[in-house]
Amino acid sequence: MGDRIANPRVDVDWGMVRDRVARQNAAMDEAFSGRGPWADAILHRRAEELADSPDTAGEGRPLVPLLLARGAATLYGLELRHLTHIVPLPRLARVPGASPALLGVIAVGGKVMRLFDVDRLCGAASLPLPQEGEDGGYAVILRTGGRPAALRVGAVERVTDADPPRREAPPEAGAFIKTITGDRTAVLDMTALLDFVKA
Repeated sequence: MGDRIANPRVDVDWGMVRDRVARQNAAMDEAFSGRGPWADAILHRRAEELADSPDTAGEGRPLVPLLLARGAATLYGLELRHLTHIVPLPRLARVPGASPALLGVIAVGGKVMRLFDVDRLCGAASLPLPQEGEDGGYAVILRTGGRPAALRVGAVERVTDADPPRREAPPEAGAFIKTITGDRTAVLDMTALLDFVKA
């Protein structure tokens, strides 16, 4: 008689198998819904791939130098090429009967110019006008090529090179906001704004 190969009986713990399958299914459900350690690992790996690969989305599109300035509650981006300089807000002379966006007139470098409130132009709540001796923010002098004008902002943050999104801002953002970046900076449509202040 030949040798018989013994086939030992293997006991399977089916309860443990069911638990393991249930845990794996729950982990896959979390991953597909964007939660859990698997999803975190996938997102981390994707972030590393994007960091290692060149960004082709912006190729051929020059970065736009922007001045980032803050209004009452909004951070605005103003293209530097449309600005001449920035000064602490000079003494303001109110103009009776002017539109709410026109705060009045100021004198900068021997020139009298109209001062517009950037928040009011963009339909936002604006900073209160300063009382005597208070810090009133800044006047950003515009390169109008004609009638001098300036924008009042509350604070000047920094200059940055930006690659603004191609998508335009929704209509409810107002006529003078071109786009809104991922960090919620409202990039002004300087062409439309200059047309308005030169009129």
